Amino acid sequence: MSQQAPPPPAGYPYPPMPQGPAGLPYGGPPPVPGYGGYPPPPPVRKSKAPKIIGIVVGAFVAVVVGLFVLVMAFGNPVVTADQVEQQIAQQYGVAPSQVSCPSSLEGEVGATITCTGTDAGQTSTLLVQVTGVEGDTVNFSITPQ
Repeated sequence: MSQQAPPPPAGYPYPPMPQGPAGLPYGGPPPVPGYGGYPPPPPVRKSKAPKIIGIVVGAFVAVVVGLFVLVMAFGNPVVTADQVEQQIAQQYGVAPSQVSCPSSLEGEVGATITCTGTDAGQTSTLLVQVTGVEGDTVNFSITPQ
């Protein structure tokens, strides 16, 4: 008679896997709980460029604001165009709406602006020139051209 090989275990068509090193199943250590058997990913290195750019921009803004404050505190006073127009209207006895100045007058000796005034339908050109500055007070002369 011939001998037959014993049948494989029921429900398992393949032979069992051999033991790995140190007797562990399938050749490796069991998975670590909480990680699913994989090591944690390496930490992501963030670029320092945005932080450096932010510091540089912040320092620049601080310098600009500081200069602005210094100029405003120690700079020359300014007479607005409206204030010059009111002075001209008062001096020549016309309504302020009849006088027009293109810009403010810087409080620096020698600074000038040219304004126009209308009286009885006639337009005149007026030269406004700073003659002196005392603190926040700007003295100026008005000369018809």
